[in-house]
Amino acid sequence: MALYTSKGQVSANGNGPAAAGHRMGLREFLTSRRYLVLLTGTAGTWFLLDYAYYGNTISTPQILGLISPHASTMTKIALQLAIFVVAAVPGYALAIARMDRIGHRRLQLAGFAVMALCFLIIAAVPGMTTMVVPFLLVYGVSYFFTEFGPNTTTFVLPSEIYPVAMRATGHGISAGIGKLGAFIGVFLFPVLQTSLGLRGTLLLTAAVSVLGFALTLVLPEPAGRSLEDIAVSTPGTTARPLRMADQPSAP
Repeated sequence: MALYTSKGQVSANGNGPAAAGHRMGLREFLTSRRYLVLLTGTAGTWFLLDYAYYGNTISTPQILGLISPHASTMTKIALQLAIFVVAAVPGYALAIARMDRIGHRRLQLAGFAVMALCFLIIAAVPGMTTMVVPFLLVYGVSYFFTEFGPNTTTFVLPSEIYPVAMRATGHGISAGIGKLGAFIGVFLFPVLQTSLGLRGTLLLTAAVSVLGFALTLVLPEPAGRSLEDIAVSTPGTTARPLRMADQPSAP
């Protein structure tokens, strides 16, 4: 693909034949320091998000049972549905609408930061785990910023920051490691609640969110840039300026 400039030149990027001289293989991708750093960021944040998100989601009925042990099963289901309808769905919709304006990386940082703060409040403030309304308010805010943040951006970022030839590979590896985090979260949350209690489990989740925030810092910001521009500026692709004379003449 060629991009025309105002100075009478075009730049051929990694998608076009002018840049076809370099094809990155899986081995080169996995042994490149730059791409290992990016993979640590995309796969690591996806892993940590899925640990926190799926562990919390699957364990929500048990969590509600701990803060309101006399609530019926239908009441717990209704409360869980209310959390998703009031907090999660609007957060996801707002992320879709505002993600490019805010910035994908910035949105992920904000989401992890608020998640960590909410889980820390629940774990640190005395009585939060025994008062239904305050707990649901803070828990709902955490769900809103999970959707208005890393639960959206951890899927989007890997599809943007890798070179064209390895974009599906980078995204696939990140997604696979993310699902490993989901499995570990679903498995560990009930065990941790038994051994650490609800407050200890959520304190650990706050630490996981802080780590997700830290790993996001290694990622670039792709918002406002085309995929072609990102591909040209990424190692492993080539670009050469072409004079107007190099263009095929019009028929």
